[in-house]
Amino acid sequence: MSRPRVLFVHGSESGPQGTKARLLAEHFEALTPAMDTGDFEACVALQADAIRRFRPDVVVGSSFGGGVVLALMQRALWRGPTLLLAQAAVAMKLPPELPGGVRTWLVHGTRDDVVPIGESRRLARSGSPDRVRLIEVDDDHRLSGLVQSGRLVELVRELDAAAQAPPAGGLGRHLATFLHEPMLWPVLLVVAAHVVLFAALLLLVALRGRSPFALAGLALALVINVDAVRREVQRDGFGPVGRSTLGLWLLAALVAWVAARLDVF
Repeated sequence: MSRPRVLFVHGSESGPQGTKARLLAEHFEALTPAMDTGDFEACVALQADAIRRFRPDVVVGSSFGGGVVLALMQRALWRGPTLLLAQAAVAMKLPPELPGGVRTWLVHGTRDDVVPIGESRRLARSGSPDRVRLIEVDDDHRLSGLVQSGRLVELVRELDAAAQAPPAGGLGRHLATFLHEPMLWPVLLVVAAHVVLFAALLLLVALRGRSPFALAGLALALVINVDAVRREVQRDGFGPVGRSTLGLWLLAALVAWVAARLDVF
C-alpha cells in the first residue's frame, strides 16, 4: 500500500530539517519546501506551486505555516485534508474563517504561550461542523510531546483515512455538500423561490382561510424553523441558518400580503 503524500509547511523558526519535518519524512512520502518567512506572499506562492507539482494527500501547516495554509485554503488553492498545528493565522490577521466543506483538523497546546489556544477555538467554530475537529493537547507551542509520542504521525494517518472513507449517509451531510457547491447555487435559488411561494400560500390559507390543517402545518413549520435557529445560535451564534430562515419567512409574508391586497387568492 502506498504511503500518503504529505506537504509540510513549516513555521517561522523551523525548516526542512526541523523535528516535525524529519518525523513526517520518516513515515510518509513528505515534502517540506524551505520558505523565507519574511515574505508571506512569496511563501503562499511557493506552497501553491508545491501543491500543483507534488499533489499531496494531506497538507500540514505549523504555526506561521498554518497561516500560509489557511491563506491557500481561503484562496481556493488547496481544499483537501488539512492539519493545522498551533496555527498562527488569526494572530497574523488573516480572516478567522475556514472554507466550508474542507476537512480541517486543528491541534493546539493548552500551555501555548505564543499563540493563545482561543484563536484555534475561534477558527474551529467556522467551516463545516462535520468536517472540522479541534484537538486540545497538554503541550506548549512547539507541540514537542505530540512529536515525541508519535501522535503527530497517527493524526496524519487518521486524517488521510477519514478523507478516503466513503461519506456517511444522511440528509444533513448531503445538504452541507450541496450548500458549499457553487455550481448548484442557481438550483438552490429556484428551490428557495418555491419555498417562499409555498410558505406564502400556507400563510394565506392559515390566516385568511382559517383552515385547521393549514394552521397546524404553519405551526409545525414555525416550530421546526425556530428549533433549527436555536441550535445554530447555541453553537455558533446567529448565522447563515438564522438569516436564511428569517429572510425566507419575511419574503413569504411579503408575497402573501401582496397576494391578499391584489385578491389573487
